[in-house]
Formats: sequence, structure tokens, C-alpha cells
Amino acid sequence: MSYIGTEPKDIRSFGRTKFDYTATQGQTAFTGADDDGKVLAFTVGQIEVYVNGILMDDSDFTTTGTGTVTLATAANLNDVVNVVSFETNIPDSNYVPASGGTFTGNITASGTLGVTGAVTASNGLTVDDDSATPLTVDRATNDGTVIDVQKNGASVGTIGTAGNQSYIHGAGTDVGLYWGSNNLYPYRSTGLNDATIDIGQSGKRFKDLYLSGGAYIGGIAAANKLDDYEEGEHEVTLVPSGSGTISVSGSNNDISYTKIGNRVHVSGQVLATSSSSPVGYIKMSLPFPIKNSGTANTQKRVTGRVNIRHTSLSTNQYTLLGVETESLIRIYRADGTDVLSTSANQFASMPGSGISVIVNFTYPTDS
Repeated sequence: MSYIGTEPKDIRSFGRTKFDYTATQGQTAFTGADDDGKVLAFTVGQIEVYVNGILMDDSDFTTTGTGTVTLATAANLNDVVNVVSFETNIPDSNYVPASGGTFTGNITASGTLGVTGAVTASNGLTVDDDSATPLTVDRATNDGTVIDVQKNGASVGTIGTAGNQSYIHGAGTDVGLYWGSNNLYPYRSTGLNDATIDIGQSGKRFKDLYLSGGAYIGGIAAANKLDDYEEGEHEVTLVPSGSGTISVSGSNNDISYTKIGNRVHVSGQVLATSSSSPVGYIKMSLPFPIKNSGTANTQKRVTGRVNIRHTSLSTNQYTLLGVETESLIRIYRADGTDVLSTSANQFASMPGSGISVIVNFTYPTDS
């Protein structure tokens, strides 16, 4: 039965829409377009119904879906039926209370978001920050897991702290990296482990490895450190020690070298295109200077061989001599006396052109 006044409804917004209908004789159901062409739509439980200005009780009408109101008592001809639909900003079905509930859409927080409990992201947690301020995760205690990375509910890795240093490692074998004090170490869940962790494996190898400080091979003493490797070509000059000249070919004056640590291996063939009365031993330039051992005897024989070929030269043996700190190798004839400074071991003349100097030797260097 009709009465004036009603109990408060759960209304969270002041917005509302009013639908006006002029009844026909005996009409009970009101739906679709009203007298102004507006199509009736409402949220169940969020409407008020008036007949000729009198507010109906909830027992005086029923609703079907969200678009039909049916009066318990049929209206008379030209009765005015008003349906007031209250518009809520947050629909009842998706309303999240202060405690509990679920958001089904995107959430935007313009200010700081504070979370005191755990954060669970079933499809992964993505933090995208375009500002200069990085993502910071702080833990009350100084040691322990800071971030546990999971996939399908299982841990696949951990980022944590140990003292004032940090580590990152995968789950299972718990192998990872530990860094602090400007150094990087291998890490296991049991702590720092020496000589127990491999880098890469079959089918999962690194393409390149760059170590600016060198690498220790077979031990950690200074003698085990390899700190240089280099391959290249060196443009050779041939100069008589006494007088005269030797010219080399512009297209055949390179020798190849490989430098491993403090050892340089040199090989190749140099073509002398012409010479002018060369006298003395031949000085051939090197890519790196010969090592300075600091001993009184500065002359050192170099491991290797040299051969000089020309149709007019008789078969001779040649020897190589390296002098400390010099970036050249000395080539002597070796079929005279044992004293290399004598004229018997040096060149008095050479053919004018077509001389091939073939070398294959190794020498020490400080560079």
C-alpha cells in the first residue's frame, strides 16, 4: 500500500534520472521509452516509483531485469507514473569495501601507494618508471631476501642482501652473482664459493667475453695471469746497420704477429725490391720492443729462424739476434766466426732486387 516517506536507500551518488509515463486504463507494466523518449534503465534496488506524485512502497511494485517496472495495482487512465533511477558512480556489484574485495579493472594512483602486506601478481609485476627515481625495495632487517621472483607460484630467483652487499641468484641450484666493494663474485645460497661455478655450458655458451683486467688460468698467482692477446700485421722496414739502403715492396712488406701475454710470434715473407750497397747486419723492424730483463748481457738470441733467398746468393745460414728494448731484430750471416760483430758475419753486398726475407720466430716483450 502507498504511503508518504520511505526508509533510506543505499545511495552513493546524487545523480539520478527521472522517467515519466502517462498510463492507459488498467496498465501495470512500464518499460521502454517514456513520454520524452528516454528508454527506462535502472539498477535493481536503486529506484523510486511514484504514482500521481505518491511514493510507492517497495511492496507496491516489482522489477523485471533492469528495464521493466510492474505495479501491483493497475493504473487508471492518464495516471502519471514516475520512475526515478539513482545513478551510482560505483555499481553495487563492483564496489570494493574498505576491507576485502577485488578490483576488476585498471587502477591509477596519482599519489604514493603504500602497501603494508604482501603484493601478489598472478600475471607478473611490472614497474615502469619514466622518472629519474628508481624502484626502491627496503627491508627492515639488513640481511635476507628482498625480492622473491616467482613463476606460477614457484620461486625462480631471489634478490637479497648480505651485510652491506647484495646478491642475485636463481632457484634450484641457487647460483648467481654477489657484488660489493667494487667487485663481482660467484654466489650460491650457501655463500661465496671458490672455484665451484662454471660460466656457460654446452648449448648455452657466451658469444664473447671481455675482461679488461685479464684472466687467471690454472691458478691465481701473478704468473697465471693472461692480460693481453692480440693479432695483427706489421709493416716491415729493412735497414743496413752500416751504410747503403734496402727498399721493400709496398704490397709485400707485412709480417703477421700474434701476441699472447708477453710473448710475440712473428712469421711471414718480406720482398726487397732494390738495394744500394748495403753494409753490416740487417735491422728488421718489430711490432713490439724486445723485453728488458735488466741483466748486464743485453743481447739475447731469438727463438726461430730466418732465410734470405735470391738466385745469385750462395747458400748461407743466417741467425737472429735481439737486443733488449729495441723494436727491431738483427739478421747476421752465420757462416763466419762466432763473433757476430766481425765482418765475416755481416753483409758486404746484396743483389739489387728480388730478395726474399722469410722469418718465423718468437721473442719476449714488456709491452
